[in-house]
Amino acid sequence: MQNKYDLYGGDSNSMTELSSYKELPDNKSVVIFNGGLDIVYANETFIRIFRLGVSDSIYKLNPNAELLMLVKGFSEKSFKNFSSEVLLTIAETRESCLCNVWIERVIIASIQYLVVSIESLDQRKIIEDKIIALHNALDYGKVPIIITDKYQRIIFATKTVESLFSKDIDGLYYQTLYDLLRDYISFEEHQRLDFAIEKKQRWKSLINISKRNVTEYWEFNLEPFTTNDELDTSYILSASNLTEYIYQKQIIEESEKRQKLILQNISDLLLIIKKTKDDYYFENANDNFCIVFNINKDRYHLSEISKVFPEKLVIPIKAEINNMIINESPFSEFDYLHSAELDYHCKITTPLELTADTSMFIVTMKDITEEKNYRIQLEKGYMKEMLLNKMKSDFLANISHEIRTPFNGIVGYSEIIDDCIENSDYESLKEMVDSMKEVLGRSLSLFNNLVEVSQIESGEIEIERVDLNGNQVLRQVYERKIKDAASKKLDFEIDLSEQDCMIDVDWVKLERIFDVLIDNAIKYTNSGSVYIGSKIIDKQVSLVVRDTGIGIEKNQIERVLAPFNQEIEGYTRPYEGVGLGLTIASKLTKLMGGDFKIESEKNKGTSITITFQQVDSRNFLNYY
Repeated sequence: MQNKYDLYGGDSNSMTELSSYKELPDNKSVVIFNGGLDIVYANETFIRIFRLGVSDSIYKLNPNAELLMLVKGFSEKSFKNFSSEVLLTIAETRESCLCNVWIERVIIASIQYLVVSIESLDQRKIIEDKIIALHNALDYGKVPIIITDKYQRIIFATKTVESLFSKDIDGLYYQTLYDLLRDYISFEEHQRLDFAIEKKQRWKSLINISKRNVTEYWEFNLEPFTTNDELDTSYILSASNLTEYIYQKQIIEESEKRQKLILQNISDLLLIIKKTKDDYYFENANDNFCIVFNINKDRYHLSEISKVFPEKLVIPIKAEINNMIINESPFSEFDYLHSAELDYHCKITTPLELTADTSMFIVTMKDITEEKNYRIQLEKGYMKEMLLNKMKSDFLANISHEIRTPFNGIVGYSEIIDDCIENSDYESLKEMVDSMKEVLGRSLSLFNNLVEVSQIESGEIEIERVDLNGNQVLRQVYERKIKDAASKKLDFEIDLSEQDCMIDVDWVKLERIFDVLIDNAIKYTNSGSVYIGSKIIDKQVSLVVRDTGIGIEKNQIERVLAPFNQEIEGYTRPYEGVGLGLTIASKLTKLMGGDFKIESEKNKGTSITITFQQVDSRNFLNYY
């Protein structure tokens, strides 16, 4: 009889080394007998079931005499291997079960051994049940799975595969993957599949399968696996139904596309901000917003808004959002001036519930530049209309007063004249006639002024230019007005430039200007002097009328240049007239290309300077 170490070549260390390995549970029972049918090796499963171990004899298998006779009979025969079903008794349960016994004869170092493997058919049934359960689970879960052999021929397929490709198991069995997928993938995808199989790599592809005019989307995954010590490679092909996911994705993409289209076609600027605690991030914006603020929204996505937008926009946005959160308000509004040309009205809303931690805010910015300009123009037009209405009222009041007063005087004078004629008082009669002429002259002057202003405003007045010496005009007007100044006991001074003041103007209208200005100077000066002068500085001819009269408040100067305006309005004003003199003088000056300037101080006097460009004296017309 060989001892228990013969199987390992007489080395007891080998036995110790083998015993250090751990067995997996639920293995087959394995035992090795030597030529004398003593046990030289037994795994843990055999020891547990049969209560026999190394060095025990086969003859201790008395409760399993059938196994004893089977092994003993095989040892006496010349068979290499043998397999049979045997009813054996399990030592730990004392129950009998049907087992499959497999015996193999091996020769090691010229020594014969019998290797016996015992597998419970109940255990095989459990495994088969597990396989069936797994197969049913795959079918119930509707998971398409195909297993191929090393030649890529189908050797297993779930029922879902049959339904997916509209083929029964007979039509699938032993068909190659190429034949199965030929009608569903492109030529390029076939090449990728060939390359993956050649390199024994994974392959994945999204395949469209149409059935009854309905397209389904399946993702196929091919996984290689090896058998027979990695000498042969087989494949498992599984598929996942992505139809619903693809359709949902298409719906979402279409929805996002429509939303983006709507977003980009909103004429107003639109900005989306994400607030997280105390930070404000740029989430999105439409193209109009990006153009105005010159930003790339992909580059600045989720950047802090203070790093993207101007501070004058960031500050009100943060302030208004904080107010919305504090007051639980659904929206907020403010105005933002982007530049001198762009003015916006901004509105902030939120589609989510307001929280102090995280919220989304939508800022819409409507361009109100034109609207604001229109409103300003409307206000200006309103103010102008109000001014025109006031001017009309003032005009009617002044005209009615100015016309009624002289005509009342004329009526009174006519009655006195009648009395003078009846009483043959010819001396008083002449005095009344002179007074009446004066009244009629003042009325005629009023009508002439009205006609002249009307012509100037309508652009109907004509300018007949000549080159003349301004000194001559001033002297002529001076000589006509000496008597008027003397009647009020005013010092009437004239100081003309020694050099000819040559200017290109309308002679008649220039005289008209100085008639008006000197009349006003004398009219509004009760004591003191009236001065007329001329001078030339840097080719500019300045003609001056200055008085020591009542003067004009500085804030009233622009107003008195408008038609029908006087510094003091109403029937109680101390001076006659409808306020057309300065209007006529200033407008005629500008029509002839001159500059009209008033300097005045209340109760100290007024100085009016009219300036024209000096012209060459060779064109001078000497009228003297």
